[in-house]
Amino acid sequence: MQIHLITDDRHTIDQLIQKVSDLQDSIDYLHIREKTKSAKDVANLVKQLINSGFDRSQLVINDRVDAAVLAGVNQVQLPSHSFDVKEVKAKFPYLTAGVSVHSVEEAIQAEKDGADYCLFGHIYPTGSKSFAPGRGTEALQEVVNAVAIPVISIGGITGEKIAELKKIKPAGIAVMSAILSADHPRRAAESFVQLLKEEQ
Repeated sequence: MQIHLITDDRHTIDQLIQKVSDLQDSIDYLHIREKTKSAKDVANLVKQLINSGFDRSQLVINDRVDAAVLAGVNQVQLPSHSFDVKEVKAKFPYLTAGVSVHSVEEAIQAEKDGADYCLFGHIYPTGSKSFAPGRGTEALQEVVNAVAIPVISIGGITGEKIAELKKIKPAGIAVMSAILSADHPRRAAESFVQLLKEEQ
């Protein structure tokens, strides 16, 4: 399974660079999800990340298609309030576009509309979504079974959940606080890598 690290919009650009600059070998993708930063800030963040050693192909821009295009990043993640994936793929066919979904129906529609993958959650209770219970692993299994495109699971994922998730076989996991809020983010990321490599 892939590891997608999602930024949490709680750090300055300099702080974020410091936290993630040595993680590129421990994760598959870094999603830039900085809702309070401008497109210019996001583009600047991307530039600094690449200068710090991040491969451009590992970067995914959340929502800000404009920033992705101008920064030369070819992967975007479209939340439910964002642009329609059909329009994005029509205008920018070279972009890899993921769609955030919250039900089987939404996942099926995203696939029909041309999404390259979907990000489904939240699976487990999480502090960032304290107002709503987790959708659970049964719902994740239904989504994985319903679509042919890769499904990335998100929401409250910790090391203790990996064995359960591996039985469902999503294409990947998306993690935020379990890595970014850890005392040692690199160690936390490497722990996930090891858990994913272990046989059932």
